[in-house]
Amino acid sequence: MIKEIGIDETYEYMKALHYSIKWIIIKILREGPLSSIEILLRLNKIIKDNKEKENISQNLCDGRDEKRLKKCSLYYHLRELESVNIIKLEGYRASEQGKAPEKIWKLNIEKLIINFKELKIKKEN
Repeated sequence: MIKEIGIDETYEYMKALHYSIKWIIIKILREGPLSSIEILLRLNKIIKDNKEKENISQNLCDGRDEKRLKKCSLYYHLRELESVNIIKLEGYRASEQGKAPEKIWKLNIEKLIINFKELKIKKEN
């Protein structure tokens, strides 16, 4: 899906994409749909392997340098990306431990275009 936004909508997207960890989530989801746990495991492997460590350490959450991303922090980042439809919930998968079903996420936008010439005015009800 290709999404075109007006200049007035850029703030929402910039807020959603602010932390570099969200860009890494997008990179991970380019491979295909994954569960929250699978995303968390891949992110933590990247952190552990020190790949892209500079960007991750200063932008995990509030600039803290952690060795591991926590599940609650991951859900925050996923919700932010979902709020602007960059990713979407594809469905649920039964948990192996018999717990709550796991959410399956997928990339929803292939390309984001900012139209600087056209101003889209939001209508208020």
